[in-house]
Amino acid sequence: MIKTIFYTFFLTIISTIGTAYAGIQIGATRVLYAEGKKEVSVSIHNKDSSPYLIKSWIESTTTSNSYFAVTPPLFRMDGDQKNVVRIFKSNSELPSDKESLFYLNITSIPSMDSSDTRNSLQIAVRTKMKLIYRPKRLMEDIPESFSKDIIWTLNGNTLTAKNPSPYFMNFAQITLNGKTISMAEKNFIPPLMTTSYELPAGSNKSGTLEWIIINDQGGKGELHKTVL
Repeated sequence: MIKTIFYTFFLTIISTIGTAYAGIQIGATRVLYAEGKKEVSVSIHNKDSSPYLIKSWIESTTTSNSYFAVTPPLFRMDGDQKNVVRIFKSNSELPSDKESLFYLNITSIPSMDSSDTRNSLQIAVRTKMKLIYRPKRLMEDIPESFSKDIIWTLNGNTLTAKNPSPYFMNFAQITLNGKTISMAEKNFIPPLMTTSYELPAGSNKSGTLEWIIINDQGGKGELHKTVL
């Protein structure tokens, strides 16, 4: 007698660059939370005909996760349904002289038909986007106004970028002599800090460096150049 065994695989894929997969569409690529705001919302649309379970949470870059809360943290979305998640700030104090960075995570989990005995692959997708808190004193300006002021130094194969501003500088691209520099997870410079990048072996130790930051709307800003 031959027994047929069916396996159901559940695969979680983490997506940090896209805001749509299968039927779920998220209406933002980043979230800017200005001081004094009561709340900030992000829209979610299930464009599929099948239901999804949506799980949302805030991730801190520090040891504390008590600054923000998201609601609802877990809910079901039926086919072609729209909803929003709302982000609230707690009474905990954040720096008033520079921006602070958090991450909004939204995981979409597809439904599983228990009556279907065929081999199946269920994919849960996690979208991770930046949540930037901007104090009142910084609301009169924007990061793009300071993107030209980034200070670049090249020491051997290490390229270092210094951010003298109180804003996060989020890069869309960095190139040296027309060649793209790999940023991996280091695609931003925190306020008043530095970020370093390793150049491939054999790279020129001088030339034209170009960079573009991502603006508040999630688009590309102005192209800047300097000669190293």
